[in-house]
Amino acid sequence: MFRALLLLLLPLMGMAQNIDVSAPTKLTNRAPKFKIIGKNEDGYVVRLYGTEDVLQAFSSDLRLVASRTLQYKNQNGLLQHVQLNRKGANVFYLISEKTKSTLIAQPLSGRFADAGQNVSLDTLYDRPDLCSANLRVKQSLNQAYLLFYYPYFRNDKIESIRTICVDRALNVVYARTVLLDRPEEEMEAARVAIDNNGNSYLAFVVDKKKSTTEGENIIVYKVSGETDTVQVNNLRIDKNLFGEMYFEADNQNNSVVLCGFYDDADTKNEAAAYGFFYSRFDPDSVGPPVLTYTTFSPSFMNELTGRQTSDTKLFTFNIKKVILRNDGGALFLAESLIKDTRETVFNSQFSPTFNSIQRTTYYQYNDIIAYSITPDGKEDWHSVMRKKQVSEEDNGIFSSFLITNEKERLRLLFLDEITTGAVLTEYTVSSTGETVKNQLLAQETKDVMLLPKAGKQVSPNEVVMPSYLRNMLRLVKITY
Repeated sequence: MFRALLLLLLPLMGMAQNIDVSAPTKLTNRAPKFKIIGKNEDGYVVRLYGTEDVLQAFSSDLRLVASRTLQYKNQNGLLQHVQLNRKGANVFYLISEKTKSTLIAQPLSGRFADAGQNVSLDTLYDRPDLCSANLRVKQSLNQAYLLFYYPYFRNDKIESIRTICVDRALNVVYARTVLLDRPEEEMEAARVAIDNNGNSYLAFVVDKKKSTTEGENIIVYKVSGETDTVQVNNLRIDKNLFGEMYFEADNQNNSVVLCGFYDDADTKNEAAAYGFFYSRFDPDSVGPPVLTYTTFSPSFMNELTGRQTSDTKLFTFNIKKVILRNDGGALFLAESLIKDTRETVFNSQFSPTFNSIQRTTYYQYNDIIAYSITPDGKEDWHSVMRKKQVSEEDNGIFSSFLITNEKERLRLLFLDEITTGAVLTEYTVSSTGETVKNQLLAQETKDVMLLPKAGKQVSPNEVVMPSYLRNMLRLVKITY
């Protein structure tokens, strides 16, 4: 009996060396939301926000060591971005007047004290409420550059996009307006990237409302601090997109990558993913982009469905992450998601002829697939990782998974079910596709309810994720 119990407890340890949990912090009505920013010499930094912004720092043993509410004179809206430095941070916000808003950077020293005067970066000439709502930011992989970008909308068109590239010393590398005159709807699927040299890229899927042509046309704009001209590249995909397009800078190969699931243009049935398209190209090159199509193999579909099938298509999977390989290939990670609304009819006890209807939305986050392709678009390997997460009326906030990258392997962390009695579980995926499943933490032993997908990898061997239970926020640190 004792030996059987021991064997059951051993898997709970998994590969985690240590798990620490912070004391609870009660969330307020003024700052009910939270986000893990990262780690620096001040500690593990968390942002609480709502109608006010609060920055907190936690020590290595997750004790609260610093907290500050940030509010600046004439500030419009919440902070636009928080960028951690080795010690302290830079915070970015807007100061607004009647018809314009100025983007401001305020350097902070350790423990979030103001460090000198703020820096005016650029001015947006639009309504202050629109500036606060539509300004977006993207950070380069090496964290050396920030790209702020703002679309100007006029008469149902994207008239232009203002791009502002800022380095860590808060110097404006460039502030340039890209003229577009594109349909407003294209902004929904637009993607933005910035490379480790500060070059920025805007990708648009051309609106097809007035065209019957199958496939997709994608336009990529490159903005650089080295030239005043904007480089424009056109990419033609013969298939239709299924789900969202992935777009990122490939710093290893000095190129950009466009990829995603594609639908088969020859079929007229319901939308489905028949495989991946993958395009990698140098925006400065005059040569044609590399474009490959990879269909799902029968062996992959057989493993996924558990039966022999010739029906090689997916309906419920969405790409969650694309990891670029050093050789120019890519690893796709996708997850099955089903959102279902069900109606229940109740007879009223006060009026027999009157029925009330209750609608409940269910969220099912199921299996994960990893699919690795070589630079020429061939399948290298694939893996299927089983999970089943079902919840209702929670927008799936406790579901899905967190990805951590240790170069030689990935870790995918998730709850095995969406209850307080769930176990934090992980799949490790090697560079050749082998997977191992480990159980890390029984939540009830720490009185937590984890949100894995809101977690963050803060160092090669550390993961921090939030717990939200009874309106209390706690941090959980996992050290490998």
